[in-house]
Amino acid sequence: MGFQVISAKITNESLSYKFVVYNAELILNLDDTFEEYRAHVIKEGYDASIIKANKISIQDIQVFSRKQIDEFRFLLESTKREKGRHSGGNGAISNPKIKANGEDFFTRLSAYENDRRIDFENKCLRPGTYTTTLEDYVTCVKYNDDPVDRYALPNDDKVKWAFFIRPKQGELYQEGVVQPAFGHYGGGIEDYFADGTTKGTYLDKLAYGTLE
Repeated sequence: MGFQVISAKITNESLSYKFVVYNAELILNLDDTFEEYRAHVIKEGYDASIIKANKISIQDIQVFSRKQIDEFRFLLESTKREKGRHSGGNGAISNPKIKANGEDFFTRLSAYENDRRIDFENKCLRPGTYTTTLEDYVTCVKYNDDPVDRYALPNDDKVKWAFFIRPKQGELYQEGVVQPAFGHYGGGIEDYFADGTTKGTYLDKLAYGTLE
C-alpha cells in the first residue's frame, strides 16, 4: 500500500531499471543502494526526502502486478530456505552498531588473493569493508551454495579466497541480512565495518571451501 514496483527507462537512456515508487512521486532504484536510501527516507521523513530529492524524467513505464511481486517473493523465500539462507530483516547498514566480543571470527570472501579491502601490511580491514560471519561461511560451504548469489556480490567472478578476521573486543560493526542486489537473491549474513578494524585483527587466508 502506497508504493509500486516498476520497470522504466530514464529519459534519453537505453537501459531499463527497476524502481520502487512511493506515492507516485518519490522514486528509489531497486538495486544495491535501495536499503541505504530507504533507511534515509525513514530517518529524514518523507516530506524532507522529497525536498532534497533530484528530479528525473522516466519513460516506457511498466508496473509490476501484485501477483508478479508475490511470485518473486515466494521464489526468493524458497531459495533461501533450501540453502540455509535468512529471510526478512534489514541490511547491515540499516541496523545499529554493536561491539565485537573479541572472540568471534568473521570471513571476507573474494575472487582476488590481494583483496583491496584488506590492509595486509597492518593486518586489518580497511574502513567500509563487508564480511560475513564464520558460521554463515561454513553454512554456505556446507550447502554447496553459490557465494556470489548468497552475498549478492557486485560482480560474477568466482570466489576463490576466504580471509579470516577476529576484531578486538569493543570494535564496532553492523550486522544484517544481505538484501537482493545486482540480480542476486542474497539471504546470507553480512557484517559491515564502517571504521575497519585495528592492527593485527586479520589472521589468515585459505582457498574458498577450506574449513580447516
